[in-house]
Amino acid sequence: MSKISYKSFRLLKKVKDPKFEIDRLEFYSLSLFIGLKDFQILVVDSERNQCVLLEDYVFDPNLKDSEKFSVVKFIIDDHHLLLANFWKTINFVIKNRSFSFVPYRLFKENKISSYLLMHTRFDPSTDEIMLTRHKYLDFINVFTVPKSFVELTSNIYPGRKIRFSHQSSSLINGVISKNKPDKRDVVIHIDRFGLHILVAENKKLLFYNQYVIKRFDDYIRFIKIAANELNFDLRTDQISLYGYLGRNTPHFNELKKTMNQLVLGHRPDNLNFSYVFDEVLEHQYFDLFSTEIVRA
Repeated sequence: MSKISYKSFRLLKKVKDPKFEIDRLEFYSLSLFIGLKDFQILVVDSERNQCVLLEDYVFDPNLKDSEKFSVVKFIIDDHHLLLANFWKTINFVIKNRSFSFVPYRLFKENKISSYLLMHTRFDPSTDEIMLTRHKYLDFINVFTVPKSFVELTSNIYPGRKIRFSHQSSSLINGVISKNKPDKRDVVIHIDRFGLHILVAENKKLLFYNQYVIKRFDDYIRFIKIAANELNFDLRTDQISLYGYLGRNTPHFNELKKTMNQLVLGHRPDNLNFSYVFDEVLEHQYFDLFSTEIVRA
């Protein structure tokens, strides 16, 4: 695809609170969520902890990875809000597999590249290394963001401090925030052709991993591996499901055969939603909504 146009992407979902006020951008937090297959926008009224805008775009599957930057830039340039620079805070969240968790006691600034190279490949000429410190969970999330996006955001929002983070950190903060003391939570988040499994207990993270899904059987296989490793029972333990699968869909019914106590999860407790968000199912966009949770 040589030319980026409106045919290069599709707007799947747009929900805007009727109380959205363009004159209140200085009180609004903007989050941009970018993955290999999609791009989401979230705007939250920080004074009221109210979600006021959600937009979900998916890229044309025929796009090359190198073209997706141009699609995001096209959407931003064409958007009636995103070029404004009056936001209270600006978050940029990357969805990729280029990340590594490092315990605080082992972390050394001069070893950052080696932490990533243990798990993934990255190109220092095109990727910038970022950090998210999960102080109370005792680890640091080391991840990469394409330099093209770092430069894009700095050009659009000059002079602003942009908070870069990784999708894994959003999911972890969301799960930890909902975890009750002395309780174990097993959480599955299904992305677009991706699977995330998290286990939290007593406000601590016991397990996180993400997997690439090529066929439906992969979901069951990876979930069984995690269950065996962490000793949770797929027949009797409650498992919360988030993501793009809905109740009564064929995939949900198939998962239910393996996980008897599978239930749909709920939104983070820190955000408020008006009636217009009733069209968004409670278990959807958990990673996006969790971006506004204070880092654990």
